[in-house]
Amino acid sequence: MNHMIVRFRKNGFTLIELIVVIALIGILSSIIVISYSRHIEESRIAVDQQTLLTLNHATRYYETQDPSPNPFKIATNNDNTLMQVLVDSKYLPNKVKTLQKNTSFQWNFDKDVWILVNTSILTYDQVVMAISGGFKGNITGSYTGTAHDIMIPNTLNGVTVSAIYQDVFNGKNLTSVSFETGSSINRIHARAFKNNNLTEIVLPNTIKKLDYGAFLDNNIVKITIGSNVEFEGKVFQNNDKFKDTYIAQGSKAGTYLYVNGAWVKQ
Repeated sequence: MNHMIVRFRKNGFTLIELIVVIALIGILSSIIVISYSRHIEESRIAVDQQTLLTLNHATRYYETQDPSPNPFKIATNNDNTLMQVLVDSKYLPNKVKTLQKNTSFQWNFDKDVWILVNTSILTYDQVVMAISGGFKGNITGSYTGTAHDIMIPNTLNGVTVSAIYQDVFNGKNLTSVSFETGSSINRIHARAFKNNNLTEIVLPNTIKKLDYGAFLDNNIVKITIGSNVEFEGKVFQNNDKFKDTYIAQGSKAGTYLYVNGAWVKQ
């Protein structure tokens, strides 16, 4: 009697085949995620560009009404205030924000236009934030970030920022510094922004004291400042000239320009 030998093939995958399949699924998933992320970011860019156009069209329509005084010509007005003007005048349904990370819509007084600005918001891991004691609310330490265009937020590590301590941003190659709308900063200590590449600065209206050399060794030619600010020595590169002009104006808020070796109020 002939015995029939039957060989059964096991159904399923070997361990190696499973590993290959899992690897392929991982690669495909990565490609899908990258592609999806890219499309999302492209969509955000497109929306921000369209919003920027809308902002500028709304502003042009507003200015055709010949408002007097024109808030878009008053340099002490911040972006939040100017957007609210458009909302109150029914040219915008509501204030707008960018969708892209670390960007914002800013009104450029020199060019009379809204622009999209890439700004890195300062984070608590890049500095030391005093959360208790006599220096509570002070940004201290030494900035460890790599961005050269930074925005100082209203709060860090859950604490309201009230001051910037000595030398925090000294010699960090900064090209621009801005402050989040609603800032509560009232003092900038000695040499806090010394030795950078700043050409203009818009200080919060809450600033009441600028210490020695706070912005020394920057080629700042445009300063927007609040009223009744107290100065120590050499705050700016031409501090005495600026202080004299500021005091001569009654320590009034406004924008000051450095023109032909002298500070003038805009």
